[in-house]
Amino acid sequence: MNRRKQIKLILKSIADCIIGLVCIVLCLGPILWSISTSLKKSNEVLTYPPTLIGSEIVLDQYRDITAAGFLGFMKNSSLYALAAIVLGLVLGSVAAYGFDRFKIKGGKILFFLVVASIPMSIGSSSVLIPTYLYLSDLNLINTWYVLPILYAVYNLPMSIWILKGSYEAIPRSIDDAARIDGCSNFVVFWRVVLPLAKPGIISAAMFLFIGAWNDYLTGSVMVTSTSLRTIQFSIYSYLGFFGREWGKLTAAASLALIPVILLFVVLGRHLISGLTKGSVK
Repeated sequence: MNRRKQIKLILKSIADCIIGLVCIVLCLGPILWSISTSLKKSNEVLTYPPTLIGSEIVLDQYRDITAAGFLGFMKNSSLYALAAIVLGLVLGSVAAYGFDRFKIKGGKILFFLVVASIPMSIGSSSVLIPTYLYLSDLNLINTWYVLPILYAVYNLPMSIWILKGSYEAIPRSIDDAARIDGCSNFVVFWRVVLPLAKPGIISAAMFLFIGAWNDYLTGSVMVTSTSLRTIQFSIYSYLGFFGREWGKLTAAASLALIPVILLFVVLGRHLISGLTKGSVK
């Protein structure tokens, strides 16, 4: 019986390893192929049979997109994402604190509506036309601040949900102790609750950044000036009517991945803890 259990455990471990390797290949394969293609010469990108590594590693594709102003679009998206993070965290942290710490008439219904609006961050295109018409009447189209506002609003329900879960994990007795020491509600929120909710804040910031960084449709509609274009619009521009410039396309996509990868490498450990805060009492 012990030998059978050992064999089962070994087979299970082998199966887990195989499944893990398949998942790694499926996830990392396209990324590695994209990076490999971006380092090939233009005349070797479409060679058949395809090769993983070209005859020579060159940076011509990266020089071309840099000369075309790609770094400027990258800077625009970075500024939009940072502004959306600041605005989203300010509004989300205050709203989540109100939902969690204060008794609001109809608060449960309001929070249910907030949670029900979370898919807006994914399906924001469904409200794009009425949003465009409304902002057009307000003369906000093609301004530098319209995209950060929309990115923050679209991802605000997710931020509120994450932050409320973090606040729930903080005992209210800490709030009471701070009030006994003479702290106001704002001081309790600013100096006691927010520092303890750091994982949730980081998780919300990551979702705000990814939502702003990966957006294409909103940025392409709400902004028409070339100087205000986003990085995703720049990447899509290499899918031309007369063909795809695969070398430049993969080079641009590879550069666009760097901030996201660095974000998860540096702050990824806070993501799970931030999402699971409040899930277990």
